[in-house]
Amino acid sequence: MKGLLPLVTLSLTLFTRLYAQEYWQQEVNYKISVSLDDRNHILRGFESFEYINHSPQALDSILIHIWPNAYVDGKTALAEQLYSEGNQVLQFGADSLKGCIDSLDFRVGKQAVNWKIYADHRDICVIYLNERLLPEKSITISTPFRVQIPSGSISRLGHVGESYQITQWYPKPAVFDASGWHAIPYLNQGEFYSEYGSYDVSITLPENYVVGATGDLQTESEIAFMEQKFEETQLKFRTNDYSGTVKHSLPESSEKMKTIRFTQSRVHDFAWFADKRYQVLKGEVTLPNTGKKVTSWALFTPKNASLWEDAIEYINDGTYYYSLWNGDYPYNQVTAVDGTISAGGGMEYPNVTVIGNASSKRELEIVIVHEVGHNWFYGILGSNERLHGWMDEGMNTLNEIRYVQTKYPDNDYFSKMIFGGIFHFDHLSHKDMADFSYRAIASVGADQPIETHSADFTPINYGVIMYQKTGAVFLYLKDYLGDTLFDKCMHAYFEKWKFKHPQPEDMQRTLEEVSGKDLSWLFEDLIQTTNHIDYKISSVKLTKNQTLVIVKNVGQIDGPIPVSAMEGDSIVETLWLEPGNKKGTLVFMGTHHTFRIDPDHTIPELNRTNNNYDRAWFLNRVEPLQLNFLTGYNKPLQSNNYWLPVAGYNVYDKFMIGVALHNLSLVPNKFQYVIAPMYSFGRNNVSGIAELGYNFLPKKGIRSGRLGLSFKTFKEGITQQGRSNRNVYYAFSPYVHLKLGNRGPKSPFENSLLIQGLANFREWTNSQEQRFGGFVKYAFRYTRPDHQVLFSLRNDYVEQRWAFPVEFAYARISGEITYRYRYLKNRMKRWVELRLSHSMNYYINQPLLVSPFTIGLTGGHGYQDVFLEDYFFDRNSYKFSAQQTDNMGNFRTGVTRNFSRFVSTANLTAQLPVKPNIFLFFADFGTGQNKTPSETLQFFYNTGLGLHFGDFFAVYFPLYNSDNLNTGEKMFDNYQYKIRFTLKLNIVNKDLHFQRN
Repeated sequence: MKGLLPLVTLSLTLFTRLYAQEYWQQEVNYKISVSLDDRNHILRGFESFEYINHSPQALDSILIHIWPNAYVDGKTALAEQLYSEGNQVLQFGADSLKGCIDSLDFRVGKQAVNWKIYADHRDICVIYLNERLLPEKSITISTPFRVQIPSGSISRLGHVGESYQITQWYPKPAVFDASGWHAIPYLNQGEFYSEYGSYDVSITLPENYVVGATGDLQTESEIAFMEQKFEETQLKFRTNDYSGTVKHSLPESSEKMKTIRFTQSRVHDFAWFADKRYQVLKGEVTLPNTGKKVTSWALFTPKNASLWEDAIEYINDGTYYYSLWNGDYPYNQVTAVDGTISAGGGMEYPNVTVIGNASSKRELEIVIVHEVGHNWFYGILGSNERLHGWMDEGMNTLNEIRYVQTKYPDNDYFSKMIFGGIFHFDHLSHKDMADFSYRAIASVGADQPIETHSADFTPINYGVIMYQKTGAVFLYLKDYLGDTLFDKCMHAYFEKWKFKHPQPEDMQRTLEEVSGKDLSWLFEDLIQTTNHIDYKISSVKLTKNQTLVIVKNVGQIDGPIPVSAMEGDSIVETLWLEPGNKKGTLVFMGTHHTFRIDPDHTIPELNRTNNNYDRAWFLNRVEPLQLNFLTGYNKPLQSNNYWLPVAGYNVYDKFMIGVALHNLSLVPNKFQYVIAPMYSFGRNNVSGIAELGYNFLPKKGIRSGRLGLSFKTFKEGITQQGRSNRNVYYAFSPYVHLKLGNRGPKSPFENSLLIQGLANFREWTNSQEQRFGGFVKYAFRYTRPDHQVLFSLRNDYVEQRWAFPVEFAYARISGEITYRYRYLKNRMKRWVELRLSHSMNYYINQPLLVSPFTIGLTGGHGYQDVFLEDYFFDRNSYKFSAQQTDNMGNFRTGVTRNFSRFVSTANLTAQLPVKPNIFLFFADFGTGQNKTPSETLQFFYNTGLGLHFGDFFAVYFPLYNSDNLNTGEKMFDNYQYKIRFTLKLNIVNKDLHFQRN
């Protein structure tokens, strides 16, 4: 036996591994009876389901979703996610707004089983089976249940008055697949993963409700009722009964009840929607591949009749085109209902989708088509939406883009969404929405990989990356393969994986097998990383009968790229450079003068300034200059530049007026500039600023980087007669600013590093002065909904001289940490913060340090802003300036107290619980010391009230302070000189900061 046991074990192991490689999935078949109590907003139901174990494992327990418990209180995963987004209804809302599921009594057959709710997630429970469920065996589990329906203002399940959206409402087994159990808590941001099977659902409710649901209606009396509603709705449209004012009040519920039954197989969910106001339209669509006829239904409230009058056309067209491109719709009916949906513009379920408010018919059409399209991507192709959300939302966005391109080839839909098409947004189609949104986010390093867990996306990336970027990426693949081959790939994917659970590798394998292409550049790079595409035309060479175009890959993805020979705006010929070539030569027949990479802008490429080559233009790689007002979205084939008028003021330059020239757009350029000269009436010359910057996006370690150079010149002193151009400065500040970390799952942590230099040439009345130096600053931020921690550490070094040797020099280290806590959370959001800081000059080459290099107990004045990081109305007042910055000691007073050795302070700030949210209380405590270490330390305090307006402007009114804070100067005997204000105008090269909100 000892010799035989290892052999038996090895054989069983090999058998299990071979068996496990075969695809399998579980099956769940439901029978549910439920009644609606619309007075108390309660569902009472009984459910039984057959669970068939197709896995190779014996199961001793089954995990069950009881998702209505997500609405029970403020401790669920849903509540926490909503709270992080500012929605506090589950924490502090009335109990009448919340929901739950209870009255559960799980049984297998007639035998009771032990079960319990998960401690961490109250919307998941586990049933412990009395006997193990063997492979290819089944059991029937039953339970009564009661659902308190929550407010429809929270998420997908809910009611608004007596209008109901009944989704994720019944006990439902979690998916068990080759990677194990997928018991997932209900989330608003993050959808679902469910087992396929059949549903037999009977719904009892007042007789005058109209219901749209998953499945085929089996109740003859209800079929007649729906036909009657359809005829009535048609008549109202024919007689223009929907024009004018329509009353929207809900009718009384009928005292008579009805029970209606729906059945459906090969689906993984069941949802239903009920409203007594619903108007009904009915249609039919013939599918393109099989010729099968599918019934279409549109249910809407009277107030939206004008928007919904063509809804059947939208449903039919969406069903037809999705069938044409992917595979025919396999069910008998498709329904769209008008409803209040708080979890987005629409939400999909098998056979039925609920649509939120729309502002126009075109918007409604796009939302209906998108949601109907989910019958394919997540409905028929049941991917795990929580882990691989792009497999449904992104693929669906691709088909939505194709739909609009096909039906409305000359649409300007996106232009009208942005400022109504003005300010140079007049050329953007629906397709450009995906391109624009992705490039705007990715250009500043704020994007995340497509393959990111739904809950780990930032809210903006959940829409931009998972939906829009994925749509753009697969539009890129479609253009590369061509429509015919791409459609062949998608049909093969559909046929192989319909009613199953495909994973990303399954999709890749199918598309590669059918296309014969290696698509790792898409599935392993574009989808799994934030690496970006960038190709350029290096050169063009003419021969007798050919044109040779040399294309170089200067990006981070080795994908295919199209190059087109152009005549005007017409494409003469397009050739593709295949993956695997960092540099390649494309041979065009004939001689051509103009070439463009990706002229249709199908490829999600961040930098397009190197995509054109025009031999007729003397700067053949540079697009012709175009100057427009304000800003815009970079138009193709133009070097887009902008202008706008600017004005300014300070006590020395007086009034300034000028013009700003820049290339800042909503999709940032790799190279950016701002030049803003202004005529100074106090200087009688030109003052102003300029900023040059180059943005870069490394693969790892740095989320985004910027190399830059700032220039400023302003007047900073009183002009003597005959010296109108003196008392000015010219400052150059080179810098590198790095946002550290990787572009991956969202994190509460942020890090940045700023290295900045200074070359400041100052002209005084009788002399010239030079300052050279630099600083390094590291900043860290940790953010949670009720907590924030901000830490920074900075080291400065500056030399000041009129000539050699150095006259003054200092080195300073400064550190500060701020903790913020939201002490009011319901209705009012109010914060209290504590800031601790320490600044120390650890090198000084002069016993008596000049004022610019001292440390201000009361915050930095203009003359202490050595690196010219802020703008001041009065930069050069050594005795008093009401304007100070929130740095150094940060005492909120206009009194000036400076120290040459160190300053240590604690600053307490509390937003007051009154409206509006602009009032605060402050208290400052600290000490400072001059150069002599033997000097006795003095301790200071200061308290008062303030007004703040975001992070832009604040005014502080000291009310009580220590006697030693008074300097004895008579000017401070006048209270108005104790008032301090902060004004932050510098919008360039800013480090991590937080907003008071």
